Amino acid sequence: MLELTDADVTGLLGKVDLVDVVREVFQAHADDRTVLPEESCLRWTNDQGESCRSLNMPGLVEIDGRRIAGTKIINASLGNPDRGLPRAGGIVLLFDITTARPVCSMDAARISAGRTAAVSVLAAELLWARPARSIGLIGAGALAEAHLDLALRRWPSVREVHLYDQVPDRALRLAERLGDTYRTVALDVVASAERAVRDAELVIPVTTTTTGYVRADWIAPGTVTVNVSLDDLLPEAFTAADQVIVDDWSLVAADTTRLLGRMHRSGDVLPPPRHRTPTGAGRPAPAVEVAAELCDLISGAATGRRSAEDRIVVNPFGMSLHDVAVAGRLFHDHYAHRATSTTSTSTTSTTSTTS
Repeated sequence: MLELTDADVTGLLGKVDLVDVVREVFQAHADDRTVLPEESCLRWTNDQGESCRSLNMPGLVEIDGRRIAGTKIINASLGNPDRGLPRAGGIVLLFDITTARPVCSMDAARISAGRTAAVSVLAAELLWARPARSIGLIGAGALAEAHLDLALRRWPSVREVHLYDQVPDRALRLAERLGDTYRTVALDVVASAERAVRDAELVIPVTTTTTGYVRADWIAPGTVTVNVSLDDLLPEAFTAADQVIVDDWSLVAADTTRLLGRMHRSGDVLPPPRHRTPTGAGRPAPAVEVAAELCDLISGAATGRRSAEDRIVVNPFGMSLHDVAVAGRLFHDHYAHRATSTTSTSTTSTTSTTS
């Protein structure tokens, strides 16, 4: 089984348009060229009283005329940052489509952060009223950096970023790192999450919280909020939104722990149109209506923003299909590069011998 190192993954990712890959996956999902089972989650409390979990997220997707099958296993402990470790880490395993045998493993952290940022960027582009000029980012870890780096490379429209983290030094360090690269963007470390949200056209919470705090009245008309970390928004932020978009409804419906899944189980969320069943007479209408899945916007089955003033919340739970597809692209590119290098070496050797 091939093992790609972190350095391999980093080098290969630098040559891949991740936004393009996640767009292809959403189109494949719309065309029923995917298999997305429920994720499996093991949770426990460690000997330090910290919450830990292990996610196993399998998937199969057909893109570029090839079927790619695999799974992401990603584990996390909330106490890891205090140990100088990333909060989460894991591997992606790819399977031979004929024999089902594992054929490749690679570190999942960069793939997961990269594809998560790519989904957020794609969702913003599909739903904003105009290219974002201001971004409010809550959290300043590795995932926040992946989002900002991709957004600032892709969007010359951005003029200011309002950055908040409960650990101010972490936010300052991130602002300093990115400020050296993106000198035309004002990276403003603010004193509260509210300030980050109120001053932004695009809001992206990337934290580890399990307690909501983002109020509906913080979010300005026209804002797109991509609720990456899933529990930052209070229920009122969903009920006040003009549109709520998810990546995949089946993930929401199966979830028992995160806010939108809990709200659905309480009868407070109406599924997107193609997943609805007739409502019983006299039953009160749910407080939140999911307008569409992201694949519906990609395929044209649903329209996005209806008004420049719409407040739109995107709640992506995270689809393993993206991790598997990105890993499959890296695996393919690795062998393509090796084949090119071998051919180039052979040609050079022949030329030298002939000379």
